[in-house]
Amino acid sequence: MRKSKHLRIIYNPHAGRRKAVGSLDAIIQTFQEGGYEVSVHRADSPEDIETTAAKSSDVQTLVVAGGDGSIHHAVNGLMKIKESKRPALGILPVGTANDLAFALHLPRTILEACSVINQGRIFSMDLGVVNARYFVNVASAGLLTDVSQKVDVRVKNVLGQLAYYLKGLESIPSFRPFKLEYKLESEHHQEEVMLLLAVNGLSVGGLRQLMPRASLSDGKLDILLVRQSGWPEVVRILFSLLRGEKDASGKIEQFQTEEIIVQTDRPLTSDLDGECGSESPWHIRIGPKISVFH
Repeated sequence: MRKSKHLRIIYNPHAGRRKAVGSLDAIIQTFQEGGYEVSVHRADSPEDIETTAAKSSDVQTLVVAGGDGSIHHAVNGLMKIKESKRPALGILPVGTANDLAFALHLPRTILEACSVINQGRIFSMDLGVVNARYFVNVASAGLLTDVSQKVDVRVKNVLGQLAYYLKGLESIPSFRPFKLEYKLESEHHQEEVMLLLAVNGLSVGGLRQLMPRASLSDGKLDILLVRQSGWPEVVRILFSLLRGEKDASGKIEQFQTEEIIVQTDRPLTSDLDGECGSESPWHIRIGPKISVFH
């Protein structure tokens, strides 16, 4: 007799124009046809996603229907489970940017993403860590980094990624740069910067050309610093990044590392996968790996 496979779906009812809600019956049917016994949990909050994921050692597969923020909370819940009992993570990309889904080359349609999980192909993916918190795609601080937290979910559902860009442009003229000290391979560095990114995936906020050489499995984080600039120049630099062009002004610093220790001249809050992270100082590093369907 074939042993049953157990799968739990956690869905964010507000993500991506409520795509998961309208497709829920078809999602369940697809997984049942793939041989799974399916249970479903409607998440009331980000904290509910994390709590439910942390209690999912009773299933072999945990599927998250949501955006990068939902995946962030699910991963932080999963990492509380002993590795030998931790389910593999499946992703149904129904968020706004879906940066991790892009890096994993997942299909854009929900049912095709379900089929990827049914095929059972597992990828061992790096996680990043800031202090004691995991991130899947990006840790950031400074200009534009809290935009996703400030944009109302209803606006995101109507305008999509455009809502991020509009909110970000609004904040540029009033942003004040910050002094950053970091330790890298025993050497100390000082910079006055507008933006710090530590990227694990291939894109940030839907910017597909930002980190073309990054990898989810190379054991490295890709660090990007934008040095202090006047706001017209910052806009020019940001548009260069949008187009995937190299900046010739010397205002951008990029390098790879396994870890970086960062201090700032004033308290700053980090942003992890679009969710609020810890205040500075930060120990940013590559963490353990997690099993993901791709």
